[in-house]
Amino acid sequence: MPRLATLLCFILSTALPSPAQSLLISAGAEHAFADIYAFDTSAFQRDIQRVSDKAIVAYLREYQALMHYAAANNADNYEIYMSLSDAALDAVDDHEYEATLRCNLLLHRCLVELSDGSWVGGGLQFKRSYSEFKDGEKSHPELKEQLMLRGIYNILLSQIPDKWRWFSSLLGFDDGDLELGLRQIAQYREAMHGVGGLQDESLLLSFANIFLSHEQRADAELEQRMRQSRAPIVRYAYLLSMGRQQRGREADEVIAQSTREQFRHFPLLWHQKAKFAMRRMDADAAIAYADTFAMTYRGTACVNDIYLIKAYSNLLRGNRSEAISLAEQCVAVTAKSDVDHRTHADALRVKDEDLRLLRSRMCFEYGRFNEAKQEIADYTPRQQHLIEHSFRLARAEEKLGNIDAALQLYDKTITAAANDDRYFGPYAALYVADIMLSRGDTASARQYVDRAKQLNNGEFSKEIGQRIAVTLRAIQ
Repeated sequence: MPRLATLLCFILSTALPSPAQSLLISAGAEHAFADIYAFDTSAFQRDIQRVSDKAIVAYLREYQALMHYAAANNADNYEIYMSLSDAALDAVDDHEYEATLRCNLLLHRCLVELSDGSWVGGGLQFKRSYSEFKDGEKSHPELKEQLMLRGIYNILLSQIPDKWRWFSSLLGFDDGDLELGLRQIAQYREAMHGVGGLQDESLLLSFANIFLSHEQRADAELEQRMRQSRAPIVRYAYLLSMGRQQRGREADEVIAQSTREQFRHFPLLWHQKAKFAMRRMDADAAIAYADTFAMTYRGTACVNDIYLIKAYSNLLRGNRSEAISLAEQCVAVTAKSDVDHRTHADALRVKDEDLRLLRSRMCFEYGRFNEAKQEIADYTPRQQHLIEHSFRLARAEEKLGNIDAALQLYDKTITAAANDDRYFGPYAALYVADIMLSRGDTASARQYVDRAKQLNNGEFSKEIGQRIAVTLRAIQ
């Protein structure tokens, strides 16, 4: 389960509707919505007074609380959000667009409950939200918000594993369509271009393309709009995407262009600043930024990862005893998400971490592929690290364009994974499948996906399972 800020990328077909067919524009609420994404509380209090529709006012106050919960998911913000959520759900009763408003409110609540560790509560809100969405499709399909919701549900329902589809059908859910959902979100983004905070919301939704599509890339125009957005939560999500794509130098540029106000309103930006400093192996800066995050952030997201960043940074400085102590503090933080569990798994390996492999990993994650290769090209680690060695060398060779060398190293990793439950083997098989797919060899691609399935019996199995599903869709 991705952390809340990442999930907000996903929540938040024909001709595009006209401006008059948008709920918030019709209510004159677009300025207040822009204030929400700017985290400008004083401007919001001023602009909300100009909105006459009481249901829209309640919806906007709930949305503002949602953004503050995303910025710091602590107990106080949770209670404030839940109170305003209840008030908004009451306020939309008998509204002309009740189904659409209620659908959005329940979807927001689903995410908050999931982020708080309530899977049952979150699932219940999701089912209720989908029911309201279907009602909205019957009553007001022309609304821009319904176009947005079509995209959201097509994307989310497409992520249900095949083995659970029979059960989701019994619950009344349709089958999703990822590609259609991504196109619908792109349509919504074009419809909202230039419309205050609605534009920022559409950019958040567009991150689904980066996190869920097989290519995991954004087009040049979308990238430009992301860079131009001044909404701190959009910048945070953009940095997350660049981390996945090993674009460290570009991420540092975006961080350098971010303002003090953006960091103050959304302290999770300090987490990304620390992480990219660690990846470029500036250990002192990474620790300093991590400490600033710890002093300014009042939520629970990324707290365990901050300990891991400091642990890795101390390893890079040669202080293994301090690194081990920090890793133990990382594991002591309660895990609420799949990302947290992965962080714990990495922390448990700190005491036996191979420094050369760690340096290679940091170089790779930052985008210094040649340095990642050179760090371990003529190096033979201990037996327990051989599988990671071949995996990391394969990743560097692939990024450098040495595909044949990469394939040999991936195959070596896959063979070594027969008696290893770490993620190296299944991911190696998936990367080979991607290469085969790019060559048009779908038969070989499918064989390697099958191998990934066989090896996916250890750590990060859910995450790897989702990646397998994405690759299978690309093959099909």
